[in-house]
Amino acid sequence: MIKMKYRIFIIVTLTFCLGFLQAFVVFAHGDEPRLEISVERMHPGGVVEVRGVDFEFEELISLALIGHEFEYPLGEITADTDGIFLHIVTLPTDLTEGSYNFRAITDDHEILSPALLIQGSAIISEAGGQGERDEDDGLLAPMPTFAPGVVPGGVSQAAAQLAPQETPVSSRNSDVLVVLGLLVMGVFAALGLRVLGKR
Repeated sequence: MIKMKYRIFIIVTLTFCLGFLQAFVVFAHGDEPRLEISVERMHPGGVVEVRGVDFEFEELISLALIGHEFEYPLGEITADTDGIFLHIVTLPTDLTEGSYNFRAITDDHEILSPALLIQGSAIISEAGGQGERDEDDGLLAPMPTFAPGVVPGGVSQAAAQLAPQETPVSSRNSDVLVVLGLLVMGVFAALGLRVLGKR
C-alpha cells in the first residue's frame, strides 16, 4: 500500500513539475513582440517614433520602412533589458503617397507595425534638409499605443497624443513565477518526505 502511494506521489510531482516548466517558458518571455507608432498619418519628411515592446533581453533588431515594392533600411537596434526600444525616424522627403509599415526582423520573428499613411507635400526644414528635432518641436508628445494592425477610428491627432502609454510585461514577472514555482515544489517535496517517513 505504501509503495502504491509512493508511486502516485512521484507521478503527480513529475506531472506538476513538467507542466510548471512549460508554463514558465511561455510566461517568462511575455507577450509576442510588437511595434507601435506615434502617428497614423504623416507627410513625407516628417518624424515618427517607433517603439518596440516585448522583444527578448537585449535582442538585436533590424528595422526598415516598407511599402509596395519599397524598402528603406533604418539600421539595427538593440532592445534594452526589458525588451523595449524607442527609435525616432525622419521619413525620406521623396516618399510617394500611400500606406507603409515599419518592419522589425529578429532571429525568431518578423513584426509589422500598424499602417502609416503618407500623404501631402514633403516637410522640409528651414535649413533645406530634413533636420533634427529639438526639445521645442511641437511633435514631441507622449506616444499613444495601437494594437498591431489596428488604427483607431474617429480619434483626433490631439486625442491620440494624450492617450496613456501601455505598460509592457516586465521581465520581473518571470522572477515571481520562479519563486512561486520553487515554493510549490518545496511543498510537494515536504509531502513526499512525509510519505516516505511513514514507510
